[in-house]
Parts: sequence; C-alpha cells; structure tokens
Amino acid sequence: MVEELQDRVAVVTGAGSGIGRSIALALAGEGVDIVVADVDGDAAIAVADQLRAVGIQSISLQVDVADRTAVLELARVAYEHFGDVDILVNNAGVSLRPFRALWDTDYHDMVWLMGINFWGVVHGYDAFVPRMRESGGPKHIVNTASTAALRITPGAGAYTVSKSAVSAFSICSRSEFELAGEPIGVSLLIPGPVQTNIDQGERHRPASDRSENRVVKEWISYLQHGEPTGGGPLPGNPSGLRADPVDPDVVGQLVVDAIRENRPFVLTQPAPEMILRDRLDQIITSGRDVT
Repeated sequence: MVEELQDRVAVVTGAGSGIGRSIALALAGEGVDIVVADVDGDAAIAVADQLRAVGIQSISLQVDVADRTAVLELARVAYEHFGDVDILVNNAGVSLRPFRALWDTDYHDMVWLMGINFWGVVHGYDAFVPRMRESGGPKHIVNTASTAALRITPGAGAYTVSKSAVSAFSICSRSEFELAGEPIGVSLLIPGPVQTNIDQGERHRPASDRSENRVVKEWISYLQHGEPTGGGPLPGNPSGLRADPVDPDVVGQLVVDAIRENRPFVLTQPAPEMILRDRLDQIITSGRDVT
C-alpha cells in the first residue's frame, strides 16, 4: 500500500478538468508531484500552473490516450523528468450525445468510445506497469469506470460496454498483482452522477467523425432538466439509482483515501443495491435451472 504520499509522483490522465483535476489537486494536497495529462493541452497547462503555484512539482502534456504512441511518450517524459512513477490514474473518458440505441451506434462511435475509455486504460498499463514493476516498492493504479457498469441505462449501451470492460480489467489486474506478490494496488473508481463536462467530449473528436453528422435517436429522457444522463430510475427498473450530481472536488479525496488503504472500489454515491441484488438473484436462479 502507498500509505505515505509525500514526495510520491503521480500521472493523471484527463486531469485538465472534472474528476481528473480533482484527483490531481487532492494528491498534490498530500505532497504528491503530478504529471497532468489531457487531450486539451491548454487545460492541462492551467492545472499544472495551479499546482506549481502552491509548491508542487508538475508538468503537463497534451495526450490522446486512444493513441498508444502518445501514452508511451507520456511515460517516457514522466520517468525522464521525475525518475519514477508511484501512482497511475487512468481517468480520461468520454460519452456519446445524444443517447442512442446500440443499433443506432455507428461503428465509428464505438471505436472512438472504446479507444478512449477502454484502450486508454490498456495503453496506460502497457506504458507504465513494466516500469512500475521494475522500479519496485509500493505502487498504485486507479482506473475510472462508472455506475453505468452496475446498472442498465438504455441508450447508453456503448458507454456501458466501455466502462464494464474497464471494471473487469481492473478487477482481474488487481487479483493478478496480488497472486504474483507484486506491491501494486488497483482501485476501481465508480463515479455516479458528477458535475463534469464528460457530455461535451465530442468537441475533441474530428468533425468528419462526429455522430451529429449521422441520424441518431434520442433514446430516453427522464430527468428534471430533460437531459438523459442516466442518474434516475429507468423503465423496468423502479428501484433504480437516483442521485444528485456531486461536485468533482469531492471525488479527489475519496481517491486519496482509497490509495492509502488499497481499497478495491471507490464509489461517489451509494451503490444501486436493489439493481445489483436483483441481477445477482436472476443469475443464481438461472444457474439452479441447469441440470
């Protein structure tokens, strides 16, 4: 476990705003030096400047995590500048707007979404884990999933698929590190509704590839403001999670505590317990019918 954070080094992707920025600031508050990575280079610079203003060593890089070469370069620069990396936060993520059924989800939509949300995590492991293992000592990885992986949100199937993949990848890697006796902890961050700009992620997508150039269906709209963010009860799921969005600044401290205690899961709101219990009961019941 990385119990002592002072003078450690962390790399945080998607750190230019929202949850990533919150994590970077919270770690900096514990004396951690930060590599700020974001597809928005100006936003990354602004966060790094803010950290240096309070005495934290920080550098920024513009990085598209869907690009393996860019993430390998991120690792090269991080190790060249700081000598080691103790904490890796694979946080960068996007979602599709407007919502659409999976049959209305274009192939390019899926490639773009999986490239950032899932392959961004894989690229992070590819670039950093070999060096983390080689340098020795306690390390920690945080991967950002979503409560979308715990419940069903019709119209957000592609996003749910990507975050479910991150969830499985994280759980498996944590178990493998433990089995191999590697001092590398893994925490899966599972945010519920958080006040971020994730719904504006397509602004960094090439114009020729954006979904608004195709006919898509707005699949579901049930929140007070008419924006289907997946935060409320769903048709067929009367017990669905309903939670008010939390300020992203809350998330950073939750992640810091999870790193110190090597917690496997970090939730920003209570889990959708009834949905999970109902799903588990259906799985168990279906298994009983097998002869």
